[in-house]
Amino acid sequence: LPPDTDRGRLGVAVRPLTPEEKRGSGIDAGLLVERAGGPAARAGIRPGDVILSVNGEAVGSIEKLRALLAKSGKKAALLIERGDTRLFVPVDLG
Repeated sequence: LPPDTDRGRLGVAVRPLTPEEKRGSGIDAGLLVERAGGPAARAGIRPGDVILSVNGEAVGSIEKLRALLAKSGKKAALLIERGDTRLFVPVDLG
């Protein structure tokens, strides 16, 4: 399956985690960043990051990510996991 791309708001191509990735990371739900450009890249998000939540709401699907971004206004706070670290990344959506 080709990665779903939401170039408009965030500028990332993401896909859901596989069952193996979920087991290996201990993450229940999240979206793996395969490519990052635009606002996401400017905010420091990079391929391999896992988006866990947007503005405090968990993202388990691409549809949920889109819905949360649609109502985010000009800024969004993303909780991402990178390796063993979780960090909040503020993204200016413009």
